[in-house]
Amino acid sequence: MKRKIILLTLFAAVALGACVNIPKTPELNISLPVAGSEEVWKSADYKGQPILVAVMASYCGWCKRSLPALESANAQFKDKGVQVIGIYVDNDEEAVKKIIEDYDLHSVILFQGGKTAEDLMVQGFPHIMLFDQDHDLVRLWSGYSDNLAEQYEKEINKLLD
Repeated sequence: MKRKIILLTLFAAVALGACVNIPKTPELNISLPVAGSEEVWKSADYKGQPILVAVMASYCGWCKRSLPALESANAQFKDKGVQVIGIYVDNDEEAVKKIIEDYDLHSVILFQGGKTAEDLMVQGFPHIMLFDQDHDLVRLWSGYSDNLAEQYEKEINKLLD
């Protein structure tokens, strides 16, 4: 009998321990300056709209390689109410403006996103997240892939159907 109690207690402790370690989902609460303007972009202003968020750094080569996929998503879905934004962790607005110019970016590009990257639990670049109309995280991409544009298209279309 004593052995059963010990085993049940051990099982309960392991089960409760597993529950405690469930990772939390990042909350979309962004308020950052738009590079090259006086505007501040706030995710709360876009409730009811899906948002594709790419967190990057100006020095990241893989981030630069992922920019065409981001721009493709913006061109394809902007008129369908999808917000496509790039968040640079850089505090140097000039470095971010240079990337906008060099890569002819038309997506909304934010900077000073270091704290936001922490809040979104970013652990590497590029770090791309798709949030649905309720701003719940539905898809996460970490790193670069040659078929990011196709993946974005597929996942965003699922949200819009």
